[in-house]
This record gives sequence, structure tokens and C-alpha cells, in this order.
Amino acid sequence: MIRAALLLSVVTLVSTTAVAASQPALVWCFDNLPPRQYYDAGKEPVGAMVELMKDLAKRLDTELGYTVPTPTVRCLQQLEQGEVDIVAGLLLTAERQQRFFMFPFDSARPNSWFINQQYPLAAEQPLRLTFIKTQVQAAEAAQQLSQAGHQVHLAADYDTALADLFFNKTDVVVGPEHITQKHIAQNGRYQRDLVLAPQEYQQQVEAHIAISKKGRFANRADEIERIVQDIRASGRYQFY
Repeated sequence: MIRAALLLSVVTLVSTTAVAASQPALVWCFDNLPPRQYYDAGKEPVGAMVELMKDLAKRLDTELGYTVPTPTVRCLQQLEQGEVDIVAGLLLTAERQQRFFMFPFDSARPNSWFINQQYPLAAEQPLRLTFIKTQVQAAEAAQQLSQAGHQVHLAADYDTALADLFFNKTDVVVGPEHITQKHIAQNGRYQRDLVLAPQEYQQQVEAHIAISKKGRFANRADEIERIVQDIRASGRYQFY
């Protein structure tokens, strides 16, 4: 395997696929997000999303580079400037569709319901629902559930929302499934009691890969779209 260190702006990238050296690396800006992708300092990332991205890079006949774990907001800033080439696992919004090439590749669960299993949900009663206000589409989903009769609260962050759920100050925390699970796993008090609600409460939408319109692969966007469609149709990569 060819291993190369690339310096792009302030982001360190490491080659993960051995391919023709004449092709530019496909630079992926990502964060540590188990179980989709795991990152340990000094090691190559692993996980189903990493394998999908390697597959994409291979079909483009290029290397896959990756950033150190970077928050999504910062990744999107770099993507818009063409400093990185690709960001994955995004929800579609009109703003993002205008700024980037957006290609669906998987289902997403941005508004999964989490409960404290010590306090089962009461049937046919208005529920106390807590969203994390920084999450994409949280305000829209919160408004819909408020109109359905539920008591809706927007928490400032995950720590506040999950503490309220743990201490029974809210019935449900609504948030992106993998990200919320990551925050639960980081707190030993939460791991036993805070769990996904039954399947009938869960919602699925499309997750997208975003390609920079200013990057080195912008002129291959149509090709990337076809490859992403082929990869999805294969059913090889499962994220839930």
C-alpha cells in the first residue's frame, strides 16, 4: 500500500489506497463517528463508511485521503472553498444543494427517538420531546411535533438534552441516531438506561455525499454520481 502525506491548507491527509500516482487524491473531510467510522490517532480510519469511500476512490482510479477528525461545519467550509473534495453523511437542504453536488447514497436517521427505559412512554399522551437546536432540520421537525400536540423543547447541546432524559425531565430526546449514540456511549451513567425507542417511532430520510463545486473532482461530478448509484445498488455497505 502506498502511504503518502499530503498537506492541504491546515489539514493533514494520509493515503489509504494504492493507485496511480498521477491522479490527485480524493480528499475526504470527516469526523470520528462510530459505528460508521472510527479514528484512532496515528492509525488509518476504519468502518463501513471508510470502506465505501475507498471503493469510490478506487473506481475513480485515485487515492483516498482523509483529514484528521473535523466538525461538520468546518468540513463544509473547506468543501465550499475546494480545500477538500468530499463530505459524506449529510442531509439535503436547499442551501447545500446550491453550494455542493449532492448525491444520495444511504438512508439516514436524523430524528431518531431516544428514551430512558426506566420510564416507558405513556400511550396516547402528549410527550415531552427535546431536540438539539444545532442539528439540521431540528426546528422543522420540532414544529411538526409541536403541532401534533407534544411539548417540544430545544436544548442547547447533547449534554443538556441527555441529562434531562436521564433525570426524567423529558420523555424523549430526538436527534441523529449515530451522533446521539456516540454521546450516550461517552457517559457511563447513560449506557444502560438511554436507548432507542421502538421502531414505530423512528424516521428515515436520505443521506448524501457532497462534492465540492470548486474542487479538483468537480468536472467528474456526473461520473461520481453514477458510481455512487452503483455502490448503493450493490447493497454492500450497511450502516444501521
